[in-house]
Amino acid sequence: MPTVQVRRAARGDLASIGRVADAAHWAAYPGLLEPATISALLHRDFSPGSLRRRTLEGRLIVAEEAGRVLGFADAVVEGDCIRLVTLAVDPEGGDPGTAGRLLEAVRARAQGLPVSADVLLGCLLLEGCLEAQGFVPGEILNLNLFGQETVERRWWSVPA
Repeated sequence: MPTVQVRRAARGDLASIGRVADAAHWAAYPGLLEPATISALLHRDFSPGSLRRRTLEGRLIVAEEAGRVLGFADAVVEGDCIRLVTLAVDPEGGDPGTAGRLLEAVRARAQGLPVSADVLLGCLLLEGCLEAQGFVPGEILNLNLFGQETVERRWWSVPA
C-alpha cells in the first residue's frame, strides 16, 4: 500500500503543483471570490515563473503518493514567525491526512516559531483544517484583491 511522502518540491513538480492549485482554488472560493479574482490569483501566484522562483527559494513542500502530488504548502520564515502562504490539497482525492502532514513539515522548518495563515473569511475547508490542526483565529484583515473587497482572518498556531 503506497504511503504519502512529504518532501521539498523539485522542478519536476511544477506542473502538478499548478494542477493542484487550480483545482483547490476553484473548489474553495466559488461564492467567496468572483471568478475573475480567482483567475487573477492563479495567474499571479501559480504561473510557471512564480512556482519556479518559490521552488528555487525552497519555499514549496509537496505531499505525494505513488508519484502523484496530492497537495502542497508554501511557507516562509518572516521575522519571528512562519507565514503559511498557501496550503492546497487536491479536492479529487488522496489521503485525508495530507493537509496535516504538510502542516507538520511547515512547523518543522523553524521549530519553536509560531505559524500564521491568512484565510479568506468563510473558506470553511481551510478554516476547519487549520482549527483541527490546533490553529486559533486571530485578527481580521480587510484586503482588496484585484479590485474585489475581501475579508481575511489570520489564524495562529503557537508551538507547544
